[in-house]
Amino acid sequence: MTMKQVDPGMEMAPAPVLDVVGLPNDLMAAVKFTLPTDEDMTAVAALRAGSEPWKSRGETQEDSLKALTQLKPFIHVARLQSQIVGYVTVERDGPVPGAAYLRNIVVKPELRKKGLGMVVLEQALRAARDMYRKTIALRVDPSNAPAVGFYRKAGFTTVATVVSKKSGKLRLLMSREL
Repeated sequence: MTMKQVDPGMEMAPAPVLDVVGLPNDLMAAVKFTLPTDEDMTAVAALRAGSEPWKSRGETQEDSLKALTQLKPFIHVARLQSQIVGYVTVERDGPVPGAAYLRNIVVKPELRKKGLGMVVLEQALRAARDMYRKTIALRVDPSNAPAVGFYRKAGFTTVATVVSKKSGKLRLLMSREL
């Protein structure tokens, strides 16, 4: 039996720690999507409760968990280096007849404006296509300029202005073809 000698100067690099500065160049390939496990739901709820608009509404992590539990079959969890970095919920039906409905898209705050949102959105578009939909729709607060700009950049157009049943506030109804 022969043994291969390893050069002591060539050490194995440790597994990378999630680092916002050193994100992989190919996020599309690096981010993995899964359906949430029961254990994931707590982390997803914390992510939602700490993000707008839920944070400013005073939604607690417990409130988020309750709401997300009802949406669990529609949640796609984004993982980067095994850590949950975002999620998106896509339902088969929503406010636009025949269109899939993108209910929530959330990315960890420290990872925003780095391309991860577009990767998560691409997963939503794939999920909608898998539902044999030709259009996807969403509602967004018109005062949330970063979100509106994000969706417009991704090809969404405003099709109507609606009043939210929950809050009574105006929302833009946006959609795009798949």
